[in-house]
Amino acid sequence: MMDQILSRLLENETVSGQALSEELGVTRAAVWKKIDALRDAGFDIESCGRQGYRLNGCPDSLRVPVVLHGLDTKWAGREMVYLESVDSTNRYARKWAAEGAAHGALVLADEQTAGRGRRGRSWISPAGEGIFMSLIMRPHAHPSEVARLSLQTALAVVKALHDACGLDAQIKWPNDIVCAGRKICGLLLEMNADEQAVHDVVAGIGINVHQKQFDEDIQKTASSVDLQTGRKENRAAIVRAFLRAFEETEQLGDGLMEAYRAHSATLGRQVEVIGSDCRFVGVALDVTDSGSLIVEDQQGRKREVLAADVSVRGLMGYV
Repeated sequence: MMDQILSRLLENETVSGQALSEELGVTRAAVWKKIDALRDAGFDIESCGRQGYRLNGCPDSLRVPVVLHGLDTKWAGREMVYLESVDSTNRYARKWAAEGAAHGALVLADEQTAGRGRRGRSWISPAGEGIFMSLIMRPHAHPSEVARLSLQTALAVVKALHDACGLDAQIKWPNDIVCAGRKICGLLLEMNADEQAVHDVVAGIGINVHQKQFDEDIQKTASSVDLQTGRKENRAAIVRAFLRAFEETEQLGDGLMEAYRAHSATLGRQVEVIGSDCRFVGVALDVTDSGSLIVEDQQGRKREVLAADVSVRGLMGYV
């Protein structure tokens, strides 16, 4: 009911308590309690005498009506759920996908208590500081083609940060998003498939937005959107920009990889490739259409490395 009231207030008109009561089939007292709860959450709601309630301002909120307000996508984010706290948006989204969630459905959370990154790493997800979301996709694709979705998701995040915040972000292969050499976003894609077809893919995205401090083990490599722009950014605007960008990148077709390479922070750099059974230094030359990284080692051999098998680090720092 709270989201229904918020949706009406976002229409930029004064709404009477009686009208809300009749529309929702609840008492005026129940409406008042939800209005009071929205005020406690930071929404500036004015009581206009007998005219009712008017919304004068919104906090930095990820509630569904706030994100949907102004969203003009065709399918991305048209179904959405918001959670104040969850163990993992990917875990929630995978369960929702198994229950039949539509292509483009989005899970948003203010906090993750057990966020995960690539290669089993944890992802720190403090309440109210970042964007923690998972996009459900149902691509008509062979499992071998899903790696491109990871690159597409990374490209959509880069475009969203540019469109919403003016940031010149880049992609550290395969899908870490960096600004000024520091990581501000990580991605984790999980696939449900058989040998012949993909049933669904969940793309988990964690963006550092308002964080000012980081744990000692990552403080030299991590940053946030606010630290990079020098101002407090709006998380809902970034989410809307991401959903638009994802639809746009889906239309790139053969141009997807060209756009990805143009935003790469890895290509042309000396890197160290670290795998369970290999470790070598070389120069990153290219990313294949299937998403593999081509590295020329110190012996002049061109070696293809897969994101699932290795970690790639810059020799002069994180990138």
